[in-house]
Amino acid sequence: MHNGNLTLDRSGRFDGMVNGSLTVAAGCRVEMAGMVNGALVVERDAHVVVSGMVNGATINRGGHVDVTGLVGD
Repeated sequence: MHNGNLTLDRSGRFDGMVNGSLTVAAGCRVEMAGMVNGALVVERDAHVVVSGMVNGATINRGGHVDVTGLVGD
């Protein structure tokens, strides 16, 4: 578990838990299979597949978001 905000700056899969916001950096491709107790922020040209759970807002700043899991606000 990660307490606080976290930025993913490389492509891959995220299976963990974040108590804060999770940001996916520009140009990264991420499968978010974990849990975020905060906002999910998707930067320009990032691609995120949410198969896990986001308990906050999803903020898209010019990326692409596919949701197969659960997203709050």
